Amino acid sequence: MPADYKSHANRRQKKPLPGFIWMLGGLSIGLFIAFLVYLDKQPASEISFTDAVKTELEKIKQNNAATAPKAQTPDKQEPKFNFYTILPELEVLIPEEETRPPENKDTLSNGTSKRYILQAGSFRSRQDAEKLKATVALLGLEASINQVSIKNEKWHRVRIGPVNSRRELNQNLNLLQRNNINAMPMELK
Repeated sequence: MPADYKSHANRRQKKPLPGFIWMLGGLSIGLFIAFLVYLDKQPASEISFTDAVKTELEKIKQNNAATAPKAQTPDKQEPKFNFYTILPELEVLIPEEETRPPENKDTLSNGTSKRYILQAGSFRSRQDAEKLKATVALLGLEASINQVSIKNEKWHRVRIGPVNSRRELNQNLNLLQRNNINAMPMELK
């Protein structure tokens, strides 16, 4: 039986690496990883780059302050952004008379009560005004359309009222706001 002597000869020429080389390679990799972990666990240095820059800037400011005339540099304090110190400074006291509701402000000096209207909208086309009037009527409020001329243009105002009390005015205003109709209250004179 023929033997393959060529492949057998190649096997003898390849020698494996000695064990101590493998041991030194593994040891050096392990030491390198241990060194990286050691560096990671070290606390940051006490003087950082930003601290060094700040101290240098302070030195420059002190030198400039010493050379510049004092009349030109006003004393400026850096603002303190502290909630508890800023809030009392911004406090506004309102006199007690202004916080109390008026006793009977709906009555005029001659004894008659004030009257109010709500303007629900103002439109150039009468059709839009009619649509809003119909929407307001579905809410149970009576509206009227007044035509006015402003700078030679005709406008159609949809108005609700008049009402005789602020309470009724506020009720109507709240009803309109709940139905996405922005109305403007006005006092009749």
